Amino acid sequence: MKKLLVIGFLLIGVSAIAYTLYNNKNELEEAATLAMKSSEYISVTVEKVAEKDVNRNFEANGVFEPSQELKLMSETSGAIVKINKRKGDYVKKGDVIVQVDDRLIRSDYTIAQLNLEQARKDVKRYENLANTDAITKKQLEDNQKAYSIAEAQFSALQKRLDDTQIKAPISGYINEEYYEMGALVSPGMPIADLINTSALKLSVHVTENEISKVKLGDPLSVRVNAIKGETFTGKVDFISKKADGSFKYEVIILMTGSNLDKINPGMFGTASFQFAQDGKVLQISRKAIAGSLKDPGVYTIQDGKAVYKPIKINPLTEGSIEVLEGLNANDEVIVSGLINVKEGTPVKVQ
Repeated sequence: MKKLLVIGFLLIGVSAIAYTLYNNKNELEEAATLAMKSSEYISVTVEKVAEKDVNRNFEANGVFEPSQELKLMSETSGAIVKINKRKGDYVKKGDVIVQVDDRLIRSDYTIAQLNLEQARKDVKRYENLANTDAITKKQLEDNQKAYSIAEAQFSALQKRLDDTQIKAPISGYINEEYYEMGALVSPGMPIADLINTSALKLSVHVTENEISKVKLGDPLSVRVNAIKGETFTGKVDFISKKADGSFKYEVIILMTGSNLDKINPGMFGTASFQFAQDGKVLQISRKAIAGSLKDPGVYTIQDGKAVYKPIKINPLTEGSIEVLEGLNANDEVIVSGLINVKEGTPVKVQ
């Protein structure tokens, strides 16, 4: 009897739970249906693809650099015994900047020169003897080898002697010096920093969209921040083939024209890139782009539903996009409400 009562209570409990779940399901379905009815469409705003004038000119800032810049190193060792040029002096290529003590090397050089002269005379004498078969072929070869050794020793000492005169490898100014009278130098020690400002360069960095417009030899105007009210000229001398870490490309402008002596390396300059304009182009707002600029697309409206269209673009400014392919003038594209829009979504223009 007790078992029957327990079973009866269990059946009543299960029935109550099932009834409750059924009612909850109906309520959820009704709520979902109501939600669907209240959101049958997504409210959006649109704009028309318009033909507008575009300005492809741009400016880029950079720093002026010397056409040549190097650190002159010593190739010899010894004490500095003479200084011919100082910091700020102009030097021509080949000018001796400092002289290193060469007394020991010069002595070795003189001995090597005498040995070479003697070896040359010996070779001539042995060649004459060989023509009369007075000596063996091996004796002649040994003497010729001795001459070659003497010649190599002389050339090496001549190079060492030349190295005691530390010369300017380029024409320019001594921008920094690292020497004093009597100071000891050694191979690899810096002597001076040389810069050649006869042909100044302006190095600027431009974006990937701007670099496609720049061509070698393009003339342009340049303003120097420190020189007010004066404009200089230059031409594009180098265009980088690879972007840097900030996804920009280096462009080097070779300065031309007059009054360039007013510009010093390290000054800031602004280059103005001027291009022929293409007239009107199709443009839309950046807000209309669905996805990224690398794989762009837009949503248009057909029969009250969103339709995705891939397009080709060229970014113009932060808020404007040039349409190269995929849209026509006066086409309408969705510009707001895109977060809830996908292919086939019912939409309504506000």
